[in-house]
Amino acid sequence: MFLKLLKKLFFYIQVILISLYLILEEIVWDRFAQPIFRYIKYLKLFQKLEKLLNRANRYVILILFLLPFVIGELFGILSPIVAVQGYVILGVIFYALKLIIVAFAFWLFKVEQEKLLSFKIINYSYQKIVQFTSWIKTTQAFITIKKFIQKAKVWIKLKVANLKLFINRYFKRS
Repeated sequence: MFLKLLKKLFFYIQVILISLYLILEEIVWDRFAQPIFRYIKYLKLFQKLEKLLNRANRYVILILFLLPFVIGELFGILSPIVAVQGYVILGVIFYALKLIIVAFAFWLFKVEQEKLLSFKIINYSYQKIVQFTSWIKTTQAFITIKKFIQKAKVWIKLKVANLKLFINRYFKRS
């Protein structure tokens, strides 16, 4: 009885964490961070910076990676604290800054992954993160929630399309 209850509790905790993960992935990463990342990647300044980084020492790369990553994560921690205190717009600004700064760190990681992974602690952390996300994506809770979100997205798109059609049909100026 206790084991069954514990198993159910673990499942519900999984559902909550996976839902948060999927919301962050679907909304924050797909809609905001990834476009910023792509934009940064193709800027001429960053292409020149990439050539410069290729010649840099791995310790310089480490500092250049950790500094924006830590600052970005601090903005990420600070944003909900500020928002809860009633400064919602400032919280949103902090979170937007976090996305921009961390997008730079991810770009740097992609560009200099070999040098960064030469540090044992970063390599270990990276492997654990990859293993953890792979494990999450194989859980029944993840699969169920992902299917639900996909169906919800299709439903929302259909409703938005119908609303646009309604607006165009009834409010279109002649």
